[in-house]
Amino acid sequence: MEQRIIFLLKKSREEVLTAAEEKELTAFFQDEANRELFNSATAAWPVEIPGDEAVDTVNWEPVLQNILLADKPGNTPVKIMYRKWWQYAAAVVFIVAASGAWFLLQHRKQVTHHVPEVAAAIAPGANKALLQLSNGKTIVLSDTQNGVVGRQGSAQIVKTDNGVLAYQRGTAAADNTVEYNTMITPRGGQFRIVLQDGSTVWLNAASSLKYPVEFNGAERVVELTGEAYFEVAARLGQPFRVKSKGQEVLVLGTHFNINAYPDEAMTATTLITGKVKVSGAGYAGVLQPGEQVQQQENSQWQLLRNVDTETVMAWKNGYFSFNKANIVTVMRQLARWYDVNVIFETKNTEQAFVGEIPRNVSLEKALEILQFSNVHYVITGRTIRIID
Repeated sequence: MEQRIIFLLKKSREEVLTAAEEKELTAFFQDEANRELFNSATAAWPVEIPGDEAVDTVNWEPVLQNILLADKPGNTPVKIMYRKWWQYAAAVVFIVAASGAWFLLQHRKQVTHHVPEVAAAIAPGANKALLQLSNGKTIVLSDTQNGVVGRQGSAQIVKTDNGVLAYQRGTAAADNTVEYNTMITPRGGQFRIVLQDGSTVWLNAASSLKYPVEFNGAERVVELTGEAYFEVAARLGQPFRVKSKGQEVLVLGTHFNINAYPDEAMTATTLITGKVKVSGAGYAGVLQPGEQVQQQENSQWQLLRNVDTETVMAWKNGYFSFNKANIVTVMRQLARWYDVNVIFETKNTEQAFVGEIPRNVSLEKALEILQFSNVHYVITGRTIRIID
């Protein structure tokens, strides 16, 4: 029986199952009693999870893509019924680095997980931010009605109908005073801002951006803490600079992402389009689209080419994306978005996670990535303890 299941699984992966074999394998997965048989049958079967360049991507990729794309708008259901169960699970988590998780994903509807009710009550983050004006006044943007928020110099600050804060040139006369405002997103918040020059910045959770109300000098300089995606408007003769943790990015007109959280082990700048120059202690280099430069805590720099920009941009596009991320990395991202604290009481932190989670699901749904992977946790209030 075990050999038969392995045979069918391999044929399924290669998309060569006959109609009778599809029916046989579907019936197998519909029976909860077969879980142990599945685990036994696949125990010695190499699990082709993307983890090194030797992986058989030709065979694995179609399966992976079906799973990763399952919850994206416009995708049609696949034919095999247990692939539909993958789609059901796709709203939470797709693949973890263990063959047994495959069976668990198929039984998403049948398996009951005991999740503390508090997890279900913790909602995902939303458009929330504070606007700190140059005069010290603070505006809670989530509590502010749409329309004109204020006026500074020749710019008026407007909260638009789609929740964007925009600086628009008004009619008041400008003076020579340079005023700086700061947008701050809390844990569990994000926000988008259109600067006075037309540049758009998306701020991720627990981030801040300090910027001049008007760009009247020889350069346009902003300061970032945390993570942001920039679409910079080109201005001939007035370059755009972003100062962040241990580095400076010079921009001429481009789209890029900077991850510079204080609690992350590295700062990463990823270029999507255009061209930027990144400089810092002991490093200066120009990035091409699809490249990423990382600065480690020990001030070592690394240039990566052909990075997965979709993974980098996942947060802006409404989901988490993990590519061989360990539990510490996963939980750091969840903690910022759901505004929870995480304590690790286990040394087993290197298990790799591959997959996606929509950012609009409750904490309960997001945490199922841990349950599918046999990671144990306890929730008390807004604190999650990862335990053995």
